[in-house]
Amino acid sequence: MSQRRIKDKSITPQQLTSITPLLATERRYRGSLGILPIGYYKGEARFWNLDLAVVQPLILAEKQWTNDIVDTRNGEVKVTVPIGTAVGQSKSGEIEVPAGEVWYLCGHEIEIPQAGGLTAGDISVNFRVSSFPKVDDADKLYYDGSAKQYLTTGGAKVSGGGLTATQAEIAAGDIYDHKLLVAGLYQKITNVDQTSGDVTSTIEQQLQELMRDFREADELNNELRLVGGDKLTLVVTVATAAIAGAAVDAYLRVWGRAGKLLVT
Repeated sequence: MSQRRIKDKSITPQQLTSITPLLATERRYRGSLGILPIGYYKGEARFWNLDLAVVQPLILAEKQWTNDIVDTRNGEVKVTVPIGTAVGQSKSGEIEVPAGEVWYLCGHEIEIPQAGGLTAGDISVNFRVSSFPKVDDADKLYYDGSAKQYLTTGGAKVSGGGLTATQAEIAAGDIYDHKLLVAGLYQKITNVDQTSGDVTSTIEQQLQELMRDFREADELNNELRLVGGDKLTLVVTVATAAIAGAAVDAYLRVWGRAGKLLVT
């Protein structure tokens, strides 16, 4: 009896990648394309991009859900820099999105509360975003230290104008990474001549501190989307002399909402 030779004619995923829309639709009429993801576009057959058609639009649906609020109860981390911490050393703490959740964040704030007993040690602050591209194998810092971001205290920029607060500023009051908005102008009179009545004055700005927002044009121009396992890491670094007199605390806080995870 002769043997039957059975030849495997199944199509493997590797072979499927070489099929073009033209090859798959040759001698077929529209509507009889079987189960291959193929569409008809501008007079010719095209593969249907499932990512563009299905997955990416789900991002818009995700944002319509509000399953929880993100605030200081689940969106805050505290870092303490103890007495004796040397120049160049950093302390860090993380806010991590729980597994299975998606966060859309808008407001964010760094605070260094007043440490009246601090006698030595300037402090620099920033935070890392794990969902951003890596830089030198580390999570990318959110603030570019050479750009216009700065810390504020008492309605004014810190003396250095950057992301470092001096020992004197920390000892004197609370430090934030707020923006300063010109809320108005006023005339500051410094002298009135009693004889001539001439007035010596200057025009001063009245500034208002505002919390920073990821949706601002000079930031992300959108909410920051984080999924389960993503982290925001507050980094606090001693910039000058070792910390002396009192420990220094720092906080990172974010505000937003937890949506419904549809795209991983």
